Amino acid sequence: MSELIHRQQSGTRTPDQIAKTLDQIQRELERDPRLQSHHSRRAYLTDLKSFETWRHGRLLTKLLVEEYASYLQKLRHSPNSINRALAAVRWWARRLADLAFDSHMPREQRDEIVTHAARVASIQDVTGERQPKGRHIPVEEFLSLLQACQADGSPAGSRDAAIMALAWSSGLRRSEIAGLRLDDWQRTKGQQLEIKGKGNKIRQVHIHSGAGAWLRAWLRVRGLETGPLFCPIYKGGKVQRRRGLSDEALAQMLAKRCKQANIEQPLTWHDFRRTFAGNLLDSGVDLVTVQKLLGHSSPTTTSLYDRRGEEVKQRAVRNINIPFLPR
Repeated sequence: MSELIHRQQSGTRTPDQIAKTLDQIQRELERDPRLQSHHSRRAYLTDLKSFETWRHGRLLTKLLVEEYASYLQKLRHSPNSINRALAAVRWWARRLADLAFDSHMPREQRDEIVTHAARVASIQDVTGERQPKGRHIPVEEFLSLLQACQADGSPAGSRDAAIMALAWSSGLRRSEIAGLRLDDWQRTKGQQLEIKGKGNKIRQVHIHSGAGAWLRAWLRVRGLETGPLFCPIYKGGKVQRRRGLSDEALAQMLAKRCKQANIEQPLTWHDFRRTFAGNLLDSGVDLVTVQKLLGHSSPTTTSLYDRRGEEVKQRAVRNINIPFLPR
């Protein structure tokens, strides 16, 4: 371990040693109890792979990491993606300091690593904004998606309609949908779901009666055998109740249904989440309640989900009363 930590701070790493470093990063990501989310660990690993390849054995210093942020800006990466990469590098620097403290390396060497790590961990995020990703889904498109599913008389049509209805009315993340089990539904007789979201936070998601109807229709096809709520389906129509859908399978399913519904503008599962937030705000629900329903830590994050467009702003301005008093 001491040798590995020292190589992190040295400029003498071979490609094989870089590969060993990435293996160590992956192990440390799995060991850190603060990183509960599989998606956070995967994002950190992706960003750190890019960073380790770029730095190519150079000393891990504050100036080097700031140079990397500048490099990403020149590649026209968004501020959000650059800040995510910086968060990953700051995590790795702090982790190296912790590993150094627990090692038996000479004190002088350890102090050097800890000093550099502390300076890297102090790097601030970059500022700036880009046009927000994603979009609001008009109700007409949502209905077209349901009709495309309904036109498919196979079990997959019933399953996909239930998923669409649940996503539209709950704002669940794609991974949260994939992770649902039948027990989650049965525990409250289809009234709500207990969701473990990002940061291991638990929240209650209430099931809309309309979504409940689509879900019950799917369960009549699926059956009540324990296992994942949404399952893969063989070409012959047999439901594989012992397996759940992967994130990638959900993405492929959505692309397929969008094509069938003649929706040309790209659509993602996160757009359902954004639309859920926008629809609630449009109906007068306060921002804090929407925040809790989405499982966000801050209402600031929730406000970034609003993709309703300029029409909402125009409507808000029209509500202002300015009397005209002719002479």
